[in-house]
Amino acid sequence: MDTSRLHTAFRALICCAFTPLAAFAEDWGSYKIVPVSAPKMVLEAPESATSEGALVSINKITNGANQQWNVVAKGDGLFAIKPSKDHGRALAIAQGAAKQGARIVLEKDTGIDSQLWRLTKREHGAYSITPKLAPAMGLDLLGGKQEAGAVVDLWTLNQSDPHLQWFITPLAGSGVAEPQPNAAPQYEPPAIKPEDILKGTIKQFTFQQSTVFPGTTRDVTVFIPSQYDASKPACVYVKTDGFNPREKELMEVMIATKEMPVTVGVFVRPGELPAPMKGTAGRRNRDFEYDGISDNNVRFLVDELLPFVAKEFHLNLSTDGNDRCMAGGSSGGIAAFTAAWNRPEAFSRVYAASGSWVAFRGGHEFPTMVRKFEAKPLRAFLTTATHDMENCAGDWYTLDQEMDKALKFAGYDYQFRAVEGRHVAGYGEYWREAMAYLWKGWPERVKAGLSAPRAQEMLIPGEDWQLVGTGFKSTRGPSCNAKGEVFFADTTNNKIHRLDLDGSVKEFAADAGNAHCVSVGADGKVYTVSEKSGKVLCFDSEGKSKLVLEGLPAHSVLAMPNGSLYITANDEKKPNKGGSVWLVKDGLKQQVDGGIKFATGMAYRPDQWLFSVADGHSKWVYSYEIAADGSLRNKERFFHLHVSDWDDDAGPESVCYSIEGRQFVATRSGVQISADDGPTQIILPVPDRSRVTAVAIGGADQDTLYAFCMDKIWKRKIRQHSMGAFTPWTKVTPNKL
Repeated sequence: MDTSRLHTAFRALICCAFTPLAAFAEDWGSYKIVPVSAPKMVLEAPESATSEGALVSINKITNGANQQWNVVAKGDGLFAIKPSKDHGRALAIAQGAAKQGARIVLEKDTGIDSQLWRLTKREHGAYSITPKLAPAMGLDLLGGKQEAGAVVDLWTLNQSDPHLQWFITPLAGSGVAEPQPNAAPQYEPPAIKPEDILKGTIKQFTFQQSTVFPGTTRDVTVFIPSQYDASKPACVYVKTDGFNPREKELMEVMIATKEMPVTVGVFVRPGELPAPMKGTAGRRNRDFEYDGISDNNVRFLVDELLPFVAKEFHLNLSTDGNDRCMAGGSSGGIAAFTAAWNRPEAFSRVYAASGSWVAFRGGHEFPTMVRKFEAKPLRAFLTTATHDMENCAGDWYTLDQEMDKALKFAGYDYQFRAVEGRHVAGYGEYWREAMAYLWKGWPERVKAGLSAPRAQEMLIPGEDWQLVGTGFKSTRGPSCNAKGEVFFADTTNNKIHRLDLDGSVKEFAADAGNAHCVSVGADGKVYTVSEKSGKVLCFDSEGKSKLVLEGLPAHSVLAMPNGSLYITANDEKKPNKGGSVWLVKDGLKQQVDGGIKFATGMAYRPDQWLFSVADGHSKWVYSYEIAADGSLRNKERFFHLHVSDWDDDAGPESVCYSIEGRQFVATRSGVQISADDGPTQIILPVPDRSRVTAVAIGGADQDTLYAFCMDKIWKRKIRQHSMGAFTPWTKVTPNKL
């Protein structure tokens, strides 16, 4: 037998079966180019394209290779347009004559200026195609003739003339019609001998032991590769919606080529709650498990299913997210991304085809969350279909493009493909390219991207969260002094602690008088309030207390530069409107607002005229103007906080400002940083995803952000600085959106 022929034929089979029509390196993708004035026609490379200077024209759409074009980025916003059937040639102005009526031809690609084009998108989605040599002219369908062989030439650019406009429609393997000069190179599968592809083993069982999804039953298939070595933790590939034999074959090929490490596949069906009687339907759990954006499904996988698989089949499975990948299509696609989003330490690699980022169970919020949350260490390969699904929950094609833009905006390590076809088109065809991309460089760890622009302005590269201390009971109500020392209450332990400039935690007051919150005044003294005793106390530098006021059970206190105090209190007899704000001045108390659901933390802006009060049972922080007499006016539910889909409210507990004028709010989702006109721009979760109950800025350089999480305290350096009652009036400049 001629083994060389066999190997060649096998490689061709692998390429045909698993490699889509893809683009060159730095290729925008493969497209058909349709004149707006003749929508039933398409730009065509003539059959005689091999001859130099062959005229380009239009013809009826046949989807032939000579009607497919590759758009290749050349830098500075310029592109070469090449026929897909002959990448050695390019669309050009005949003889470089940049004048009205110059014919458009195909020439050998030499990169000269007459072969370079700029693509400008118009409002209705069509493009003007203008030559570098003559930017005031455009590619023109002469007379808009809707007949085969109609001439294409240059003409003076008129943006409203449909003869000068072209739809650039992506084919399989192309990005959406937006320039991508940094697109990934074409995927080329490495050569492989058939005898090197080793067959793995399949195990199947039914899983019914879930407590995360109680009462459900589901089928599970496990693929164990022939190369599995029990002495080493194997990587893990989890596939939603169950087993497809094709993926077993693909895994065997890619493990053999070493594009994928030795990986155990776990193919799991969504659960079903069986009906207790015959003749009726059970409860389908797929939408609940897959489209829900909580951490339920990843907890099910990490805490229940994968440990069961490891034990049942005596497998040594890695528990490191860097060694685990998850994939799926449609709702299974968003489920894969959600798992990595919620627990990147459990899954860091995601393949999602036609992901359901639509309004089933909050998935449509994902593009916004990706833009606002600090970027997470995950790598993704996403596809969508040009004729994807559309129903009551949304338009998949549109929303998948939103995810593409959001991931790009937030600096993620990802690839995105728009595939000609319908829902989940191209899942199998792109599987190998996706896995090669997701596993590239393994075992190097997947790193987080740069995050969105506003976060980049705030965060310092390499300065991540660090654990300051643990073992507390209930850390609340912190405040910074002029030195940068931060004081906080540990309410359950009835103590006040101080975070010193060296980072250590010292006890400041052994008996805090049941303090629930502290605030450092302009005089350097520490003021406290208590929900239990109703007393306002003042502590000197030695930690000795003095009574300021009594009879006001309170949640929070805020010291002002003029020596007055603002205090929030809550009446349990009025659960939905019992929150109030009080002014304490010269030993007297005065209520200055009421009707808040549950009044918690307060802060004032560095220019000392705007005042914030958090409503702990909502998604709002109220804004007020401080009048000259200390009263509050012009009240608005102004600062809009992010609420996780599984939470009923944002749970804002504590608020502080930086001297630069940015507002920081402690919430269930982490530290939320607001724009000066109200919306949350940045969300910083802490490493263990705990609810943040208090927030402060301090430290030796007054640039350390502290997040208090009941029993733990985290810190990180940021590009913002602390302020307090000791800080003079400071001008505030509106921040960018």
